[in-house]
Amino acid sequence: MTRYFRLLDDVTVPKRWHLGSATLADGTEPRLRAAIRFESSETPSIPVTHTGRVLDFTITSFAVPVVNRRLADAMIDLAGADVQPIPINIAGQPGMFVLNALRTLRCVDEAHSEFIKWTKQDHRADLAGQYRQITKLVLDEAKIPRDAQIFRIEGSLVELIVSEAVKDAMERVGCLGAKFIELQTSGTRSHA
Repeated sequence: MTRYFRLLDDVTVPKRWHLGSATLADGTEPRLRAAIRFESSETPSIPVTHTGRVLDFTITSFAVPVVNRRLADAMIDLAGADVQPIPINIAGQPGMFVLNALRTLRCVDEAHSEFIKWTKQDHRADLAGQYRQITKLVLDEAKIPRDAQIFRIEGSLVELIVSEAVKDAMERVGCLGAKFIELQTSGTRSHA
């Protein structure tokens, strides 16, 4: 059985920096957490909203993972085409990348998870049927392909999930700012 972890921003790191939203020169926010390949030749910019200790791994105010080159290389080595490294401009901090997760999986074991879904009556009726909040996430391992190393949950796109192999690779190269929460799994993956 493969172990999976929710990858979070460790907000308890003392005197750390905080990053705002990624934007393009015209002020628009590129869709960098919607599992859509970023096709622009323009380099997005991310402001530092609170100065402090630069982290190897940070999540912006809108759930976009930002990593240094060393960490990006380690994650890409394992995840391949499932992630897109996008160079970004952060004032005074060269060599940083957005790590755009391109794979989404419908793999929530809804019988064992705790969640709320958007409805047509909510202020975001356009999101009806998607996960509004997941307070307990249990993955159905039978719905996770063997090669899945980094992915988001289909219908949520907030949760960023990594395999144990990715977690180990991140820890080997140094991942100050990353926090890993092990997830429960149910179901049995086929051995085919």
